[in-house]
Amino acid sequence: MSGDRDTVASHNRHQDLYPRACTMVCADAVAWSLRRTAEGGAVLVTGAGAQPMQFSDFAKWFVPDDRAQVLAFLERELAQMDAPVVQRAPERLMGRMRWNGAGDEAVLTSIEISGRELPGQGMLLRLDTSFDATRANLDRIGVSPAMAWSITYPDRGFEVAESWKARLGYAAEDLPDFSLEGWAAISHPEDVAAFESEAVQMRLRAGEPFQLLSRMRHRNGAWISFLSFGRAVRWDAQGNVTQVMGCDLDMTAFSVMENALLQERERLAHVLEALPSGKVVLDAEGQVVFSNPEASALLDIGPSKLMGHNFAALLQLEEGREDFEDALKDPETLGSLRLHRKRAGRRQVLQVDLAPMPDPNDHERVLVSLNDITQLFDLQRQLEQSIENARFIATHDLMTGLPDRYLAMRVVDEHIRRLESAHEEPEANQLAVLCIEFDNFRLINDTLGHETADQLIKSAAKRLEVGLPDGAVLARVNEGEFVVLLPGADALAAESRGWEIVRAFARPLHLPQRHFFLTASIGASRYPDDGQSAEALMRAADMAMHRSQARGRNTVTMFSREIGGQFERRSAVAQALHRGLEAGRFELFLQPQFDVTHGIELVGAEALLRLTDAELGPISPGEFIPVAEVDGLVAAIDLDVMRLAGAMLTGWAARGIDLPIAINLNAATLDEPGRADLPERLMRAGLSPTQVMIELTETGLAAPIAQRKRNLRRLEEAGYRISVDDFGTGQSALGALQHLPVAELKIDRSFVQALDGEEPARALAIVRAILAMAESLGLHAIAEGVETERQFDMLRAEGCTLMQGFLLGRPVDLRSFEAMYLPQQRARVREQLRGLRAGRDFA
Repeated sequence: MSGDRDTVASHNRHQDLYPRACTMVCADAVAWSLRRTAEGGAVLVTGAGAQPMQFSDFAKWFVPDDRAQVLAFLERELAQMDAPVVQRAPERLMGRMRWNGAGDEAVLTSIEISGRELPGQGMLLRLDTSFDATRANLDRIGVSPAMAWSITYPDRGFEVAESWKARLGYAAEDLPDFSLEGWAAISHPEDVAAFESEAVQMRLRAGEPFQLLSRMRHRNGAWISFLSFGRAVRWDAQGNVTQVMGCDLDMTAFSVMENALLQERERLAHVLEALPSGKVVLDAEGQVVFSNPEASALLDIGPSKLMGHNFAALLQLEEGREDFEDALKDPETLGSLRLHRKRAGRRQVLQVDLAPMPDPNDHERVLVSLNDITQLFDLQRQLEQSIENARFIATHDLMTGLPDRYLAMRVVDEHIRRLESAHEEPEANQLAVLCIEFDNFRLINDTLGHETADQLIKSAAKRLEVGLPDGAVLARVNEGEFVVLLPGADALAAESRGWEIVRAFARPLHLPQRHFFLTASIGASRYPDDGQSAEALMRAADMAMHRSQARGRNTVTMFSREIGGQFERRSAVAQALHRGLEAGRFELFLQPQFDVTHGIELVGAEALLRLTDAELGPISPGEFIPVAEVDGLVAAIDLDVMRLAGAMLTGWAARGIDLPIAINLNAATLDEPGRADLPERLMRAGLSPTQVMIELTETGLAAPIAQRKRNLRRLEEAGYRISVDDFGTGQSALGALQHLPVAELKIDRSFVQALDGEEPARALAIVRAILAMAESLGLHAIAEGVETERQFDMLRAEGCTLMQGFLLGRPVDLRSFEAMYLPQQRARVREQLRGLRAGRDFA
């Protein structure tokens, strides 16, 4: 501007800046003020005698993208009118304003406030005319290190000041029709590309300032370096840039510029605002010799407090001060730094870029660029925290905070790698893994609920942590299962630690208002004897733990090759069961049953299931039935038994053969609600009640659940009879005999074989008791496992008339059974068998 007198004169010449006229002629500056209305509102007045206007009407003179910030600026200034008078830093707002009101052109305009003495007042400054005025004053001074230029579009004209021409060796009359293409011809290609880049053009379209380091060819051929600043100052109605104004600073004359610009600092500040970030120039002592307003605002330090003061001291850094001071001392280390400071009681993170500035007088200068990256820093920390939380969740048990199975195995593998690379002495090159499962935890979980179980498992985890040696790792790998990693532990130390854990849980765990006892089954494995990987060691410890459970629980078992072999066999048998069910490899063998009342007569047969696997060969029922019970395959196997027995009886019926058989079913088959249709399934399979006896073990009948009782009653109602297999060896089934539909007792082979053993009298007493019980209850009794003539004679002498065993006939396949026994069958035998099964006596 050219002073207050020029401003007032300009305002008086252009008093048509009224809201009703909706027009504004091209003046350099117009005064404005805010006033309160009687209704409690506020209006804006643009000079003496002008009509007041609402803030929203004033904002309409700006392009739509800038209106919101204009309204916010006026509202803040209105609030200052009611606040106590305090020292305020200069404030201004850049916006694109239509000065003529017609809407066909927008001009970059600065809305400025007058200061603390006159709140609610200020000036509107056109940046294009203000720039021209600044350039004219510099020319009058005679020293013009800031060489102004202007580009107009669409003609791409490039108007430059005489000082600009002179610095490049041209006279005032040279370059009469200079253009943007002419500038490109004498400029370095990289700098032309930088100006035409999309990043710079986007800033121009948005009204934002830009800066570039440019190199231009002097008339004598030498390259001259400039720091170029610029921004768009005019736009057409479609938003296209029509004028860009700026200046080039001769970097070789920077110290001259400092003195020359003292008188025009106020106007030149508008030009220097083209710098996109906070800029501070420091001398050799680290004192501020220049700063732009954005640096002052970013640091919240007034310009007067910045100039001439030590910059590092002003920053009051919490982190990074030593790095910053070292960077200033050693030019080779100048670069980018991250500094932490306190601003208005909160942390502020600054990205600081340092660059040396050339000076013709050998004055050391450093250009400091400042950017507030607090928000970015906080977001980065939140992201890092989120990643860390996600990593923790992915590798830890959230209930106890302990490592999970995945992390435990990774830790074991890391220990193994260290041991393999350390090449230490054998006694130090050891590692033990304990697998711990609380025996009764699942029962507590099922009966008392998850909340109580969760509290209990937390308390158990804390107790497990007590006394762990240095370097040990505790992990929770399943619901009630934990793993302890013991580096450097041998077999003795591992087993001792296991027993310490067992003894530790002899004391109850205390929860609010309740005490709980837990017992632990523990298995241990060692590296390298039991495995050379985390997977192998964990598997070995798990197998040893299951052996502890099989031994009665609450004990410790060290892994051995024998245990490993047994589990491998069990796993192989389980796979064989699946293969057998899928491929139909099960078959029935038949063992004949005889009535020995008058000679030895065939009265039936027991159907025994056999499996021959392609890989394992023959597998006995004593081996595969326990595996099937654990793996939940007994129901499928029982269905296969029904299918095979039904097909066999159907084939016999077609040939006129009528021989009763006994089939074995597992008690678990009767436990499911869906097994209510078992009689229908038996009949559909071809197993008539008149031909089939259902054998169940004594253990399966002892204390049966309600569902099993109902299903047994349905079998009885359908006409099927139940035989108690292995009677006398399981849990007592005397109560079941009274209330369940039992028709036959099978004397277990262990009692039969004991008849010619070391204590035959005791065995004979048991056999007599069973026979007497069967007679008193009206049940039939059949002895199984008869292998010697002595056994046969003793049993017949005690009145046992039904027998089976190797002495009388071994189990054979269907074809062999038919060839050996069926031709000798007679009608009288069939009738007698029906009478025996039905409980009738025959002569």
